[in-house]
Amino acid sequence: MIKFLIITVLIILFLRLVAPVLLRFLLGMFIKKSMRNGTFFTNMHQQQRPQPNGNTGNGRAKGDIKIDYIPNQPDRKGFDGGEYVDYEEVK
Repeated sequence: MIKFLIITVLIILFLRLVAPVLLRFLLGMFIKKSMRNGTFFTNMHQQQRPQPNGNTGNGRAKGDIKIDYIPNQPDRKGFDGGEYVDYEEVK
């Protein structure tokens, strides 16, 4: 029973004290290596490469416009521009 408690306490201490420092160090090394190789920002902001025939890969030629949804416009026949409201400027 004592052996189980000691192992449990050691695991909790490791997870609480050592693991965050170790993970922060490894993540920092990974980011530095990626930035040194020039792959960090290219993977983060990777754009779709155009294919040789001019298509972007989604079935449309480059420069085509596709409109997915056009909302219905409300009828504005009776709208005269609203009411005029008098006001006094306070200085």
